[in-house]
Amino acid sequence: MKSNHFATLLAVVALGGALVMGSVHAGDAPATDTGKQVAVFNYKFDPAVLTIPVGTTVTWVNKDEVPHTVMSSDKRFTSSGALDTGDKYSYTFTTAGSYEYFCTLHPFMKGKVVVTAN
Repeated sequence: MKSNHFATLLAVVALGGALVMGSVHAGDAPATDTGKQVAVFNYKFDPAVLTIPVGTTVTWVNKDEVPHTVMSSDKRFTSSGALDTGDKYSYTFTTAGSYEYFCTLHPFMKGKVVVTAN
């Protein structure tokens, strides 16, 4: 009798494993990527250069212990204002081009978003 329970348990575990494995296929992922994140940490933007398609929302997250800002170098997108630790700022890029930005509190901190046409 124990061997039947053991065989049943193995079949259930195998079936469960197959179901889990089947649910993580790369083809099941969404077709579009609507958001990207830039970490603000250790007085740097990471990644420093981000390439995205038009229509993508970028979110900057301050993971540093001091405030930072996200300010467009040529005013092509709105400024974040001061971001305290854990604060986020998002902007959706609707026009292709190269968008350079910096932190007004620490001007040596620079980054760039390159927006490509679909």
